[in-house]
This record gives sequence, C-alpha cells and structure tokens, in this order.
Amino acid sequence: MKEAKKKQGTARLMELAGAKKGRMTAACVLSVLSSACRMVPYFAIYRILQLIVLHYSEGTALAAQDFYILAGASAIGAICYGICGYCSSQLSHGAAYDILYELRIKMMSKMGRISPGYYAGSTQGALKKLLMEDVEQLEVFIAHSLCEIAAAVTVPVFTIIVLFITDWRLALVSLIPIVLSMLILSAALMKKDGAALQKKMADTKAVMEGTIVEYIHGMPVLKIFGRTSAAFSRFENDNTAFAEAVRETAYYNANGMGLYYAFFGAQVLFLLPASALILANTANFAADVITVLFFLVVCAGMKEPLENMMNLAIDGTKINQAVARIDDLLEQPEIQLKGEGKQITGSDIEFNDVTFSYAENDEPAIKNMSFKLEAGTLNALVGPSGGGKSTAAKLLMHFYEPESGCIKIDGTDIREVRWNELVKHIAYVFQDSFLFNDTIANNIKLGSEDATAEQVRNAAKAANIAELIESLPKGYETIVGEETNFSGGEMQRIAIARAILKDAPIVVLDEATAYADAESEAKIQEAFSRLSKGKTVIMIAHRLKSIENADSILVINDGQLVSSGKHTELMESCPLYREMVNANDRRDCWTMRERGGEAV
Repeated sequence: MKEAKKKQGTARLMELAGAKKGRMTAACVLSVLSSACRMVPYFAIYRILQLIVLHYSEGTALAAQDFYILAGASAIGAICYGICGYCSSQLSHGAAYDILYELRIKMMSKMGRISPGYYAGSTQGALKKLLMEDVEQLEVFIAHSLCEIAAAVTVPVFTIIVLFITDWRLALVSLIPIVLSMLILSAALMKKDGAALQKKMADTKAVMEGTIVEYIHGMPVLKIFGRTSAAFSRFENDNTAFAEAVRETAYYNANGMGLYYAFFGAQVLFLLPASALILANTANFAADVITVLFFLVVCAGMKEPLENMMNLAIDGTKINQAVARIDDLLEQPEIQLKGEGKQITGSDIEFNDVTFSYAENDEPAIKNMSFKLEAGTLNALVGPSGGGKSTAAKLLMHFYEPESGCIKIDGTDIREVRWNELVKHIAYVFQDSFLFNDTIANNIKLGSEDATAEQVRNAAKAANIAELIESLPKGYETIVGEETNFSGGEMQRIAIARAILKDAPIVVLDEATAYADAESEAKIQEAFSRLSKGKTVIMIAHRLKSIENADSILVINDGQLVSSGKHTELMESCPLYREMVNANDRRDCWTMRERGGEAV
C-alpha cells in the first residue's frame, strides 16, 4: 500500500487546527463577503458615470432617485463590509488563540516524552524561537493572513469575471501585468536556492538568539574572568552571519522582486493605450467611454487585494518553515513502552550488559555494563569525571534508550513500565537543582501535588530548610526569584525536601553537595540520612569520604564498570579507587604557604 504523502505548509497547518477548521473556514467565507461588499462603491461609481454620460449624450435630466438608490447600495455595502469583517476577525482570532494554546500544550507534552538528548543539541535561543516566534507566526497567519488570502484570491477572480463580461478585450489587457508579476514571483519562490537561503536566515537567527540568551545568563562569569569582549565577539560573529544571510537573500531576490514590483499594479499603464485604440475606432463612443472609465476605476481598486495576495505568498515560505520546525519537534522519537505497562513494587536494581551512545557513530558512553543493587542499600557510583556515572543514573530514569542490554527494577525491564509509574518510583536530586518561579510550597510539592501543608512543613524540617523558610515574611508562600533567592546549598535542601515528600523507594543523588559550603554540606548530609532510610540509594560522588560506609561502591571509568565492593575491599583490589582516595586525602589537607615556606 502506497504511503500517504506528508502534508506541508498550509495543508499541514489545517491538519494541526483539528476541530477549529470549521471556524477558520467560516472566517474565510466572511472575509470574502466583506471584501466583496467593499467593491460595491466601485460599481456604484461606475453606474453613476454611466448615467451621467448617457443623460448628457441624450440631453435629459438625471433622476435624483437613481442617485439615492446607488448611495443606499453603497451604504449597505459599507455596513455589510464592517459586520462581515468584524465577525471574520472574531472567528479567526478565537480559532488562532485556541490553536496556539493547544499546539503549545501539545509541544510541551511532547517535550516531556522525548529524549533529553534533543535538548543537548538545541540552544535555548532555538527552543525559544520555536515555542514563541514560530508559534506566534502561526497566530498572525491564522488570525489575519488566512482570511486575507481567501479574500485576496476570490475577490480579484470575481472582479476579473465581471471585467470579461463587460469587455473581454480590456479584461485581457488588464490581466497582462497580473500574469507577468505572478510568473516572476512564482519563479523566484520556486527556486531551490531561494528556499535554502530562507532556511539559512532562520537558522542563523536561531543561533544568534541562542548566543544572546547565553551571553545574558553568563554575564557574571564573563565579567569575573574579563571575557566580555571575547563573548561579545562571538555574538558579533553570529549577528554578522545573520545579517550576511539576510543580505545574501535580498541580493538573490533583487532582480526578481524588482521586476515583480515593476509590473505589479501597472494595469492603468497597459489600459491607457488599449483604451485610446478602442475609442479611436469605436462606433459608439459614449458607451465605450463608460466602459473605459469602469475599467480604470475597478482595476485601480484591484491593486490592494492583489498586493495582499502576492505579499502573503511571499510570507507563506516563512509559515512553511515554521510548520516544518514545529513538525520536527512533534516527530522526535519518544522513549517507547514495550507491552501494556507493568507495575513495580520492589526497589532492587539490575543493569544487564547495557551499552549506550549519545549519538550515532559516537564512542559508547556506557559499555556492556552489568551490576545488581539490593533493595534498601546505599550504593555509590565513583570514578573520573566523564566516566559515565551520571549517564548510568539517567539510563535508570529512562531518559535515554539503551542500544543493547536492559535495566530492571524489581525484576521488570523499565521499558515495560509506563513513564509516570517509573518516575513515581524514583526520586532524583540533581547536581544543579532548579527552582521554578513559584511559591516555595509548590516547589516542594512538585512531585506530590496532593500533599498537605503539614506534610510540606515536615519535609522541609527533615531537609533542614524549614527554619530558613519560616523566617521569611510570607513563609512557604514566598515566590522564588521574585521575593527571595536561595544559595546553592539552600536550593539543594529544598530539592531534598521535594524528594522526601515524594517518598519514592529509589533515590538518586547526583553530586548533590557539589556547590554547598561546609555548613550547608553538613545539613545536607543530615538530610540525606533521613531521606535514605529504608530506600535503595544511588549516590554519585567525587568526595569519597562521604561514601566510605556505603554498602556497595561501583568504580566506573570510560563507560565501564572497573570494580565493585566495599571501601576496604576496593582499597586492596582496585588501583584506580585507591588512587582516587589518595587524591581526595591530598586535596583535603592542602595548605597555603608564605614565601618563606611557613604554613598559614
């Protein structure tokens, strides 16, 4: 069976609109009617001219009633134009905002189901452009451009039919500049190089915006290290690349667009010599003068809808690219569930010959890794930076799909467990804890939305952060980022309170004390001890003193499990672990000396 061709551009946009297509269609019909009503005064003017010429040639007086009827028709046309235009705008804007809302929800939902590797390859600026600018472009297109396109196409077609009925010779002449301009524009838009340049403009803009976001976020670090000029140079280079792409596109389209604007709206230029020729050889001068005047008036009124149609055709390429980028996100592969979705009750963990690479053809970040962690034990993952410790923890969370092997919890392959069930079973305290611009209470309740205020307070107390929170004027209702800011150690304790409240049977601590001072670290360690009671804990650590009493220590290097066991066992059997412990000891007892050699 032949596979259905994937829809693109406006067709794909209508597909994304779903149930809103009816409102969009009604808005387009009303827009057409509004534009048709707008043409009524032009035909009224034609009829008035006709009456003037006919009565003048016959030497009779004009009837006032005829003018009243034409004036009334113009007034009715103007009223209908306003009503139809207003109703069209209401329907199109309502549909646009509903579509944008549903599309953003759909995109955000999709972003929660795809591999985090997608974000590793995308800058904040590119994602911001996708979720904001590209989606907003669709709002402009749906709320305004789509209805204008419908009117811009149907009204000129209707007008051209009337012109052919009136005089086919002048109608053909009036079509010459329209056909020429359309051919020129179509040739310019259909060039592959032109489409490639439009894409280049969009891509360089995304890179530039990503650099701007990064530049702003990293300003304190740049100032400290005196690298503001170097970072600005990078922004300048990205900005120059975008400007160059714009310039290149403009020069590429210069000849075609110059010809397009030269012919567009030049109907009068073609009509004047044709009209002079007809009037010079006519047998009924009065009737033909009226026809010529009618063509001059109506063709002048056609310029605006035709101009809208042409400009919208040009802007259509931007819409096509925006829809393509949205589809690129929506078509990202999701982490798949195998089977109907099993339940897990225990908390023992098993890696069985797991291999994983972040990108195709890359060196594996995890290579044939196998180990088993018993339920209710404290386990540490240690090893050199970049060895694969955090990757192993993220694989346990099913952030990524292993290339081979499997990971089991309670004897069940995590690929057979629904995502929402798996995340209920695991609490993860990241190295860089993130707090949302929301109340402290809501930040703690992130994984337990139904928790009571008392449960939130108890979790904060267990995490050694309650005293600080309750000292704030609004306490747990304080807005993070607006009414208060927290240090790295304080943010970690709020993250630990979040994990305590979640009460998951498996806890992963990823270098959770990395940015804490000595006092905060002591409080965090105390909170860890409360968090880990009765849990299966995986602690990723570089400070080896903190994990010497672990039930099991796994030494990981270059994506492979080098050795495992208790601290005393590894000190005897694993040279790498012994070397790391010695390095930690040397680090902990370092001193500063004066020039004379005395320690200070």
